[in-house]
Amino acid sequence: MKERKELQKQEARKEERVFRPPVYDVREEDGKIVVRMEMPGVDKDGVEISVEDNTLTVVGHRKDTLPEGAYLVRERRMCDYRRVFTLDETVDPESIEARLENGVLFLTLQVKESAKPKKIEVKTA
Repeated sequence: MKERKELQKQEARKEERVFRPPVYDVREEDGKIVVRMEMPGVDKDGVEISVEDNTLTVVGHRKDTLPEGAYLVRERRMCDYRRVFTLDETVDPESIEARLENGVLFLTLQVKESAKPKKIEVKTA
């Protein structure tokens, strides 16, 4: 009986929410930066995206879908997601777009026109 109570205490401590960094990929596409971030279990209402100065913060809150009750053993741990990016001066923070699709968040960051490569015309003498 003592072991069971100890197990229940351990499992209760596991109920605390923790933040984990979501896995992500970054690629360049048509002069834009596209971030693909996996946040399974997060819906549109659970996503918070903010930009302050040159810091982009993405938080995803999962809804707990497990049934209520006292678990004896619980290996599935509910977690929320949090990732912080430092934006470089070439990114226009006002033009960031976000789309959530099947637990995958897509962020599209526009590169400022002044930061895009310019083609230099070569003239002949």
